[in-house]
Parts: sequence; C-alpha cells; structure tokens
Amino acid sequence: MSVTYNQLVALLAVVDCGTFNRAASRLNLTQSTVTKRIQELEASMGFPIFDRSKQRAALTMVGEHFVSLARETVANFENLTSFTPAGVVTKTRVRLGVTELSSLTWLPKFLENSFTSIPDIEFDLTIDMSRNLVSSLDDGDLDIVVVPEMPFQANAHKKHLAGVEITLIAKPDLVPKSERMTVHELQGLDIITQGKSSGFSKSIREWFSNLGISSGSSVKIDSLHAMVGLAIAGRGFCIAPREYLEPLINSERLTEVQFEPKFPSINYCAVHYPTPHEALFAHIENELHKAVDFRTPYFR
Repeated sequence: MSVTYNQLVALLAVVDCGTFNRAASRLNLTQSTVTKRIQELEASMGFPIFDRSKQRAALTMVGEHFVSLARETVANFENLTSFTPAGVVTKTRVRLGVTELSSLTWLPKFLENSFTSIPDIEFDLTIDMSRNLVSSLDDGDLDIVVVPEMPFQANAHKKHLAGVEITLIAKPDLVPKSERMTVHELQGLDIITQGKSSGFSKSIREWFSNLGISSGSSVKIDSLHAMVGLAIAGRGFCIAPREYLEPLINSERLTEVQFEPKFPSINYCAVHYPTPHEALFAHIENELHKAVDFRTPYFR
C-alpha cells in the first residue's frame, strides 16, 4: 500500500469543496489530475472512499472514517515541516480577509494583541468588499473572512461575532424638519451606498425591496470614508454604521434621519471551510469574537 501526501491533500480538497472541479480550482490542478489522485488512493487502500452513485462528492461510510484520519495525518505532516533544525516551530501563516469597516475599528487592536494572544500566527491580510472576500474564500485564496452574514456553502463553519446598527444620515439642511418620517417617505431620495460587491448594501437593498421602496439616482462607492464625505458635502443621504458615525452626528456635521421601522442590524460573522487546522482556526475565531467591536473608530 502506497499513500502519498498529495493524494491526501486532493482528497481533503474534494471533501471540503464538494466537487472535483472546485477542488481542482483550489489546488490549481486539472480535474483529471485530482480524479487520478483519488483513484490511485482508493486503489492503494482497497476500498471506495466516494459513493459514485451520488451527484456530489459524497463519502462512503468507511470513507468518512478515513477522511478523519487523513485530516490528522496532513495536519501532523504540516506541523512536522514547520520545525526548524533548532526544533523551534515557525509561525503559521493565516490568510485573513476583512471589510473596510473592520480595518477602521477593531482590526488594528486585534493585530496588536495577537502578538501575545496567538504568537504562533502570522496574518496575511486582505481588505475588500465582502462578496469579493467570500469569492476568494470559496476559491481557496483566503482562510478566514469576517463579513456580514450571507449565503455560504453548506460546509462552511460560521461563528457570529457582532451586530452593527445601521442608520441614514445627511447634511443637516437636507433633512426634513419633521421629527420622524415613515420609511415610505424615503422613496425617491438620492442614496449614497456601496456597490454590488458589498454584502452590507445587498442586505439594505433587499430590505428596501421587501418594503416596495426604490431609491432615486444613487451614488455607489466602495469606500466608507468616501460615502461619508459625499454626505457631508450634501450629495445625498448615506446609509452607514451608526456608532461609527456618532462623532459626526454629535458635532452636527451630519444629521441622523429618524424613521420607522428602523433599518435591521447587520450581523457579522467569521467564516472558514473545513481544514486540517480546525482547532487552530477555531481558536483564532474565538480571539476574533473577543476583539470585534464596530462601535469605536480606531483612529478617533
């Protein structure tokens, strides 16, 4: 019996991605190469790992037990290769993706504290729109992402982190003098929001749509700071995190529009897919849960 590391990696990729095609994309291999490695692995072991009667890459009963051992084997092999000749474990690199709001609030402090709380981890950071981050996670280019809740693959591991209160703000002279508006009075207003790559904005668009409301001519920007800048300039009404904007509201540079019903809160979560480093990723996400706080700008 001859089993190779590459065969086990291909096996875990198929299990985690759900299809041979997606596994091939994650590993940067052809589908035929992945299929061949799985076939060679099954031939070496002498039993089928996948149930070929299913459309998706479904495991046989014995395959499920084998995959559990394969994860341990791959994790142990990767831990072994991380040792230096002096016997000191090198840092594990984890590719973390977050949105702009995270980078402006809790992320700097989290990274600062990580030197002591998780000293064996080194983070490679990507800051992007949430839907782009999830796409990179699906493709295997990121390990963990912190994004608003949205549909993920069925095998995703998701941990709730925090909710973000949303509000509508504008330059004071644009806001009606009445004490409170109904949500339907927002119909036709010029709205400044983020584009289609934003899970945050997608949730707001769906909320508007469910109420039968459409905005007027809108400006779509990928930068939160640019959105707020245009609102201060009087370009329109801006949908943005309330607590992050509280200093501008208190200084009366922006006015909060009061209306009923209120915008729903946006729930953020940490997401990763099954990995040989499951315990490590769970530990990182617990540290994220302790650190995530969208209420205070880091640079205030």
